[in-house]
Order: sequence, then structure tokens, then C-alpha cells
Amino acid sequence: MDDSATVDPTDRETLRGHLERFATPDSVTADADGTLTARFSSSTYVSIDPEGHVRTGMPLHAFDGPAERLHFDHGDGELHVATAEEAISYTFRRP
Repeated sequence: MDDSATVDPTDRETLRGHLERFATPDSVTADADGTLTARFSSSTYVSIDPEGHVRTGMPLHAFDGPAERLHFDHGDGELHVATAEEAISYTFRRP
């Protein structure tokens, strides 16, 4: 698997693989509604629901909004969230 990849947030299988690599396989869970969550601590996490809505928890900042695409930079430990027409760009850095 390459160090970076752009992922459709609704592609659950590919997304789960990248979340497990971004965090650890044991830290990624799937809720009954299909939401995938990578948890780093009780207050630090990334969740993506089946429609591509992203929620993050990070001390001092968070994100809650729809994603057009997700770009994983595994080498630098970053997840970049791009919204439609790149109106908003958010970066989550792996703690």
C-alpha cells in the first residue's frame, strides 16, 4: 500500500483499510449504522458515516461536516478532508 491515497469516503472497505493503517486495526470500530471510527484516546478520534460525513475529536479543534474525498498521507500521519468544490479543507494529524 502506498504512503498516500485519496479515498471516496463512501467506499467502506477501502476506507476501513486506510483507517486501520492510519491508527491501528484494533482501534477501528464499525457501528451498527456503518459508521467507522478510529479512536486514538477518549477525546481524539475520526468517524466517517456511510454517507461520507466526517466527525473528529481533537483537543482544541474538531471537524463536523460532509467530505467529498479523504486523502491519507500515512508517511506524515495526516488525514486531509476535502469538501465539495474544496470549499473547506481540514487536516487531522495523527497524535
